[in-house]
Amino acid sequence: MNKDKDFKIVISSIILGGSFIIGSYINAHFSSNEKILNPQISQTSSSDSVLNKEEAAAYLKIPVTQLDNIIKRDDEQKKKLSVYDTYQFIPYANLDGHIVFLKDNLNNWLDFITQKK
Repeated sequence: MNKDKDFKIVISSIILGGSFIIGSYINAHFSSNEKILNPQISQTSSSDSVLNKEEAAAYLKIPVTQLDNIIKRDDEQKKKLSVYDTYQFIPYANLDGHIVFLKDNLNNWLDFITQKK
């Protein structure tokens, strides 16, 4: 019985060791150092997709005061609900008092509110 247990441990160790060796080989040969040294830069930088309040208002083609009213109205309605759709309210983040928007999230919000009507 003890030999059977030892045999299982040896086989398990060989399989585990082989897995490490194969994984290291795959990692070494299929991950390119060039990607680390020269990462691909997308056509739109992340700074283009992050908008401040004025840029978001301009993107939506509305006055900043109207955007402020939308945010205020949505915040009041959100407080009354425990569950709601992600894009039911205008998506923004408040970073130390600076309101920022992601362009993709604004597009999703616009899609949501225009389909709802």
